[in-house]
Amino acid sequence: MWSVNPGFGGQKFIPSTLHKMRRLAEIRSQRGLSYRIEVDGGVALDTVADVVRAGAEILVAGNAVFGNGDPSKNAQQLLKAATEAALQKV
Repeated sequence: MWSVNPGFGGQKFIPSTLHKMRRLAEIRSQRGLSYRIEVDGGVALDTVADVVRAGAEILVAGNAVFGNGDPSKNAQQLLKAATEAALQKV
């Protein structure tokens, strides 16, 4: 699922895509399906928890990891925030 307007990196996350993610997760559950929801675009420290809580399981985060600072540290922070959000869902 695109959560930005495709074309270039570093775009802001489009909040209305959270509704689409929730709906896809709901359909998956209701129908006993096993597809995974992937989000590409705008995944960052300020959006990752909402994205995970909405049902996304595969996250693409380019600018949030490689844009500024240490990529390893940035990736660890994103993973920690995503993991904490996933634990809150249970």
